[in-house]
Amino acid sequence: MLATDLYQAAYKPVVALWARYAERIAAEYERSLSALTTDAPVDIQALLDEAGSELERLFIILDAALRDWTLRVEAWQRGKWRGAVLSATAVDLQTVIGPEDVRETLESYLTWNTQLVRDVSAQTRQRISNAVFAGLQNRAPAREVAKEIREATGLARDRSLRIASDQLSKLSGALADERRREAGLDVWRWRWSHKKNGRAEHIARDGGLYTDNPALVGKSVGGEVIRAAPERGDRPSQKPYCGCRAQSELIFEFDD
Repeated sequence: MLATDLYQAAYKPVVALWARYAERIAAEYERSLSALTTDAPVDIQALLDEAGSELERLFIILDAALRDWTLRVEAWQRGKWRGAVLSATAVDLQTVIGPEDVRETLESYLTWNTQLVRDVSAQTRQRISNAVFAGLQNRAPAREVAKEIREATGLARDRSLRIASDQLSKLSGALADERRREAGLDVWRWRWSHKKNGRAEHIARDGGLYTDNPALVGKSVGGEVIRAAPERGDRPSQKPYCGCRAQSELIFEFDD
């Protein structure tokens, strides 16, 4: 739901704007081609610039939507963490933890998503521009160029949906890691997402115990040996489109 909300709030408006301009640009291309006008590139460039100006105004609104979404994810994840701690220890953290504890992570992901939204837009503009100006150069049929232009907006939509899902996984994973470190829990269990075509090394790690604390590497709990955590960048949810997660483990005593 939160991934869909991110797409709807921040990415869909950009895709919709380019889809609207795509039709105008395709129509202008067809007109220019049939009239054999020499000013066609100028007219089409003007449409691209008009879209760019409208996007700059839109980005101001979207930045606020992104901040709202980021805070909603934090509240959702904090609620899950509070519930897990309450269930395991009967301690209620409601008045102890809040968004200010993870401010740096929230700002980092807000900046990242802001850049991603703009990158989706820039990539779409480049694809449309390439299709149009290559078409003019080669006098390509209007229907072929229109097809390429519409494909550009379709690719933008597909990429945006993937990004939204991935960003939810990454932000919630990063927040969970921060809460775990705040609580002084050094051991976590790798949980594979069971996504189709999962990474072989992630599947192999499923269910294993890991730690960031070198002093705990090699110790065992209930017969399970604790291993050193993989390098940063290859932990749960960190790889592109990885849906794995790190499940915190509350350990009262080790085997030895």
